[in-house]
Amino acid sequence: MDDENKSMEEKPSHEDKSFRKIINVVVVIMLVGLIFIALFTFFFSMQEAISVLFHPQYAPLIKAIFSLVIIGFGVYLIKMFLSK
Repeated sequence: MDDENKSMEEKPSHEDKSFRKIINVVVVIMLVGLIFIALFTFFFSMQEAISVLFHPQYAPLIKAIFSLVIIGFGVYLIKMFLSK
């Protein structure tokens, strides 16, 4: 009878942990989505800032360099995370 009580007590704890895990995953997914939105906003704002700050003749070159740096940084981060 004592074993039955233990197994009944463990079930809610297990379900509670899995529910918390699901909630944590949902929160992380939402935060990653917000980060991507912020990154796109930052990227396009920087593109506009480059157009305003630099001479129109050099703006496309600076934009290309900025985009290349962002791509390189992204590839580096992906490589770093996948190597773990």
